[in-house]
Amino acid sequence: MEIIFNTSVWAAAVRVATPLLLAAFGCLLCAKAGITNLAIDGFITVGCFISVAVVNLCNGNVWMGMLGAIVGTAIYSAIFGLAVVKFKANHIIASIAMNLLSGGLTTFLMAAVFHTQGLFRLSNIKKLQPVSIGFLKNIPVINVLINDQSIVVHFTILMVIAMSFILRRTEYGLKVTALGQSEGAARSAGIKPARVCWSVILLSGAFCGLAGAYLSTTILSEFSEGMVAGRGFTAYTAVIFGGSNPIPVGLVTLLFGFADAIGIQVELMGTGIPTSVVSMLPYVLALVVLTVSSLSAKARENGKIILRRK
Repeated sequence: MEIIFNTSVWAAAVRVATPLLLAAFGCLLCAKAGITNLAIDGFITVGCFISVAVVNLCNGNVWMGMLGAIVGTAIYSAIFGLAVVKFKANHIIASIAMNLLSGGLTTFLMAAVFHTQGLFRLSNIKKLQPVSIGFLKNIPVINVLINDQSIVVHFTILMVIAMSFILRRTEYGLKVTALGQSEGAARSAGIKPARVCWSVILLSGAFCGLAGAYLSTTILSEFSEGMVAGRGFTAYTAVIFGGSNPIPVGLVTLLFGFADAIGIQVELMGTGIPTSVVSMLPYVLALVVLTVSSLSAKARENGKIILRRK
């Protein structure tokens, strides 16, 4: 039980959850607009590669790496937009294609740009320093979770609030939601579906680019094949379980981050539990979350059917 209340574990959980939540933002926007975007994993992979390439080119400047990842991954996501918006391709098949393309493309570019295979480690990176906010030190729980973290963590937390406001209180958010509920009704209201779809896809690419940049330049200092390790699908799971609501989605990603942090802590403690079992924890939790979500959805649907019969 001590590990559950360990402050360092919770701080690590926030760091691990940050790229998940950033990726989930992109997935959430697409889901709200009625787009099934499973290409998140591939987008994060591209963001990881671009950020490392730009940091290496710019003498270790992480800010430039993040900017390059945001812009570059948004451009890469336009391929997905072209497939699903312009050519009306099946969303799931297009997503699978994008994930496969990202793996092959980054492997090819790794050999072409870095002249290596499998792993490229940054040696000249100037990592972002943790940000300490004075007044948070008087708030016990918040201080542990947020203080002395990267500025990207603070930005991500603020984006949870901003995303909630945008989707509920702004014209753009209402257009996105309306399109997801009924394309025909959205058209009759003067909304241009293609324009909205393009915007959410490009934004999903930008968010995933930042997620990849944070993963490769803050949590790690390298790019390696398979480093994303299914985080995109975990983010999608969080969106499904969170009901496409930013605040619940944020809490679910924190839960996944906590499971990952506990796994790392258990491994470091040398408890004798096999590494393979420890690494499975976040994915087992993802399966549990999906199962609970499906059962809850069926229960709600059964309840509606019973009420209709009465």
